[in-house]
Amino acid sequence: MKELLQAALFEQADFRAKLAAGRPIPVFKERLKAGQEFMYQHFRETLDAVGLVRLRSWFMDQMLAEAWHLYFPEQPDNIALLAVGGYGRGELHPHSDIDVLILLQDDAAFEAHKEPMQAFITFMWDIKLEVGHGVRTLADCEREARGDLTIMTNMMETRTLAGPSSLRDEMRKLTSPDKMWPSETFFQAKWDEQIARQRKYQDTEYNLEPHIKNCPGGLRDMHTIVWVMRREFNKGRLSELVNQGILSEFEYKVLRKCRRFLWQIRYALHMLAGREEDRLLFDLQKDIAELLGFTDKDGKLAVEHFMHQYYRYSLALTEMNDLMLLLFKELIIDGKQEARIEVINSHFRRHNDYLEMRDADLFRDTPSAMLEAFYILANDNSLKGVRADTIRALRDNRHSINDEFRHHPDNIRTFMAIMRSKDNVVRELTRMMRYGILGHYIPEFGQMIGHMQYDLFHLYTVDQHTLRCIRFIRQLRYAPDKERYPFATKLMGRVQKQEILYLTALLHDLGKTIPGEHDVNGEIVARKFCERHGLNQKDTNLICWLVRNHLLFSQASQRLDLGDPEALMHFARQVHDMYHLDHLFVLSLADIVSTNPKLWTGWRAEQMRQLYLETKWALRRGFDNPIDKDQWIAETQEAAIKLLEADGYQEDDIRNLWADPGDEYFLRETPENLAWHARALFDHGDSSKPLVLIGDTSDRAFEGATQIFIFMKDQPNVFAAMTAALDQLHLNIQDARIITSNNNNTLDTYIVLDETGEAITDKERIEHIRKTLTAALSNPEEFPSLIQRRTPRQLKQFKVKPKVIISNDPIKRRTVLEVIAPDRPGLLACMGRLFMEEGLNLQNAKILTEGERVDDIFYVTDKQGNPLSDPDYCHHLQQVIIEALEEQVALQASL
Repeated sequence: MKELLQAALFEQADFRAKLAAGRPIPVFKERLKAGQEFMYQHFRETLDAVGLVRLRSWFMDQMLAEAWHLYFPEQPDNIALLAVGGYGRGELHPHSDIDVLILLQDDAAFEAHKEPMQAFITFMWDIKLEVGHGVRTLADCEREARGDLTIMTNMMETRTLAGPSSLRDEMRKLTSPDKMWPSETFFQAKWDEQIARQRKYQDTEYNLEPHIKNCPGGLRDMHTIVWVMRREFNKGRLSELVNQGILSEFEYKVLRKCRRFLWQIRYALHMLAGREEDRLLFDLQKDIAELLGFTDKDGKLAVEHFMHQYYRYSLALTEMNDLMLLLFKELIIDGKQEARIEVINSHFRRHNDYLEMRDADLFRDTPSAMLEAFYILANDNSLKGVRADTIRALRDNRHSINDEFRHHPDNIRTFMAIMRSKDNVVRELTRMMRYGILGHYIPEFGQMIGHMQYDLFHLYTVDQHTLRCIRFIRQLRYAPDKERYPFATKLMGRVQKQEILYLTALLHDLGKTIPGEHDVNGEIVARKFCERHGLNQKDTNLICWLVRNHLLFSQASQRLDLGDPEALMHFARQVHDMYHLDHLFVLSLADIVSTNPKLWTGWRAEQMRQLYLETKWALRRGFDNPIDKDQWIAETQEAAIKLLEADGYQEDDIRNLWADPGDEYFLRETPENLAWHARALFDHGDSSKPLVLIGDTSDRAFEGATQIFIFMKDQPNVFAAMTAALDQLHLNIQDARIITSNNNNTLDTYIVLDETGEAITDKERIEHIRKTLTAALSNPEEFPSLIQRRTPRQLKQFKVKPKVIISNDPIKRRTVLEVIAPDRPGLLACMGRLFMEEGLNLQNAKILTEGERVDDIFYVTDKQGNPLSDPDYCHHLQQVIIEALEEQVALQASL
């Protein structure tokens, strides 16, 4: 088969005949294009990336040799063309760099061949071949390899394409381990290089758009194994390590499977992107899943099945990389030093600061020792890790973790002791997951390893999110996070049993792989876990309540109207008491930050903090002592009047200025904001012109954002004009408080963030915003057409069907419109136009963006200030909104 493919791809006699009959550049370009198309078609038919990666390397060998022959027809003996790097290994994906080295005997050879060398390189550019080239003499190679590990590594992976092989042999002698970069030094440098690389790529194999080459569990991890293997053992193939007994047959098969799958993905990535692209971009994930044969099933999308398999393979490669590098370390470094061995207990010993089992059959004869190993590691900071043979034994015996094992009192005590350890809990849970122990001990956790949700909200797979959630809670004990999250840190100090929060974080998403509501299923799993692990009833009930309600606080902080006493009292009843509130706040914060760190902005922090404080106040008042709205309004007015009287204003003038704007104004604004508004209104004078105030707000509920206050005569298209103008200014509305006074004045407050999720602080930009809004509101009937900013690349991949839910609030006598739609520029401006056209009065809006979708709530009335009551009209309104949003999405797709 290999020979047939090669013959179909390139036939030397035919190619040289075409060269003789025409100009070289068109002949080479035609053959390169035809060859690429031939290989693409073969991949679509067979998905044989392994064969094609080798085939393309062979094809390039032929093409470069033919090109070399054009400029060096006499084949001089002091210059050679070498393949290096991945090409030197014989691995070329569709758009991989074709790295070559022009190797010369000495400077005299360089001078003699200078012109044909330059002509050869220019020819490569002319035929559009992506060649990375270096030109070095033997002396250059020796000097540069001595000082640069990357160059040294490239020189290990070379093949002669044209010219004498003796030059390459001489180069290899000059750069051999006995001349430079001894095995120990080379290994340590490669290990350090890998650590730095993994940190750069967020130290996790589970990114939203993972880099399949460089992130942990990527192809570079396999390259590192191969580089060390070549340097130490002078072996070019992993199979040779099996023959030497260094690598087991099972491990060899795992590595080959990982490489095959990752090569399939990389080949498809290059082919579909049309360039060298090693990030699994959202744009391409669905197409790759389809190309590789994944389909929708079991309630999951094809792309989710594909990414799940990718993460599983990535984890397997990470485990193998850990094992092999530890094994190499033991052979290359530890094997040349005197062993330092210290007995820990009857099962384990310390071997050069790594944990090692004392008996090769320990885990087979005493399965409980598998958990004991991680307990020892969690409580001994001087241990650096696990010896390779112990890792292998864990892997080979993890199947022994069955129901009997899980219910054994000794194992339960050991696991709980790990969770209660002072240090290293997350490190050991991560190690337990990586070696397959945690997934066997908690089967529901094992099922969610690699489980991803195809959206922009969840940055990590469920297992990685869970471990990050526990880590975040534990880090609240330390100085950096105490400064970054002072409020949560204070609450954490009041939690007596911190392991309750650790366990809740471990369990809170275990229901995600079970059909149905994940919080409901999670509560069932959590209760069984708590009962099996002997937790008392109080702790069990708290954990189960937290798992069931772990989304309650974050959702309420985004949706709840903090100026609504009834809504606050309802939320207070849901959380029961301060004991539940404290735990829920810390868990909610950890859940948000570990889902996607970009979600945690100053705005969101203050929303949550203010909800906590308001709920605390409601709980202290008691459920039988609800908040008196009239008293609240009176106290707010009196406080604002005192602030203004201190500036010389009279109470009668102040009350005349307010002119009865309605209860909502005083319920929603702080005394400081009321005074700020009043001062500006007294100075404004001309009531026919809009007043636009921009600045920080004294309302702690809106800290971390910018407040924009609008005062003008009410018109039906004010909200439409405002949203369109704010959209043009690239400002994201977080909250809109729309109030029309009894004398027909608009008193609207918009809480906004910039595109990075921050408040606007630059004075020049604030003035530009003020002028733009003033101009837009001076003629709101001429508000600009909907903004046509381009939709970000990632958002375009999601097809969220617009949904509109209409209900009535009988207490506040208003209609609630919940709009779920894909996140697109101009969406709020679109809604503003619709409200104007339908003659609806907007009272309030809560804006929530979660990844690729928005879930906004609008509180509206009809022109007479009544809730919408006609079922036919409500159905009509639903259809109008859905059609308008679909048009907006279609418009964005065309940009």
